[in-house]
Amino acid sequence: MNPKTKEVLTMKANGLLVKQIASKLNVHSRTVEWHIGVACYELKALNSSHAIAIAVRDGLILVAHVGCIAILCWSSLFSGTEARRGPNPPPVARTARRDTII
Repeated sequence: MNPKTKEVLTMKANGLLVKQIASKLNVHSRTVEWHIGVACYELKALNSSHAIAIAVRDGLILVAHVGCIAILCWSSLFSGTEARRGPNPPPVARTARRDTII
């Protein structure tokens, strides 16, 4: 992983938004998204949070520079469970709306 991708991933781990990272690095937000995508691809991560947790585990990002977001995913790396979303909300009944004209 190249140094710029590590820097972007560290900033993302510290809770910065893509626009904030782009502003600090003086690049376009799509460039930041590209770096995050590269990190996910190289680390075989499901999303950016998962990539951050893997990078911390593998020593690519120093723990001192990481916010609490990686800690949330840390247990999913070692417990054997997948990092995924919660249950889907129940379906909403859709009814046709009729407007009455009097």
